[in-house]
Amino acid sequence: MPQPNPDAPAQLSELLRGEHMLLWSFRAIAFGRGDCALVRRQFEEACGPLATEALAALTVFVRELGVGGKRRLTLAAPGSFSVTCDEQTILAAFAAAQAEEYGRMEAHLSWLTGDAVRPPFPAACCLLAQAFAMNDLSLRCPPASEPKHGAPGAAAPARLACVHG
Repeated sequence: MPQPNPDAPAQLSELLRGEHMLLWSFRAIAFGRGDCALVRRQFEEACGPLATEALAALTVFVRELGVGGKRRLTLAAPGSFSVTCDEQTILAAFAAAQAEEYGRMEAHLSWLTGDAVRPPFPAACCLLAQAFAMNDLSLRCPPASEPKHGAPGAAAPARLACVHG
């Protein structure tokens, strides 16, 4: 299990605008509220002409993680002010894509999925990260550190991807 990164945000109030929007939308989609008009409007206002593609990429990412992920992720409930360790890793994966640190992105994705990285995860990460970057929505990469959670692809307990509630 990943250890909390003391340099990573632990509260929503510590997130940049893009990070907050990504996490808020990720939670909404994971909890079955991805079709919410507020999520769509937020993407339209923040990403302009790339809104539809960016939101579709995130939706595919979350749904595929829910269907094909081999480990259980812990997500805070929508509206929660806390940021879980898994949510920090989600933000770190998209931030690595935005920084064009693809090896780092794949390491985060491997941990999140509990398996070798496969399509559509890298493509969805990169598309959303680029759409955010083109609209000045920065995602911060946490400082690199030695992994504190087993090797990517290690056996994982459950196939469920999201904890609801």
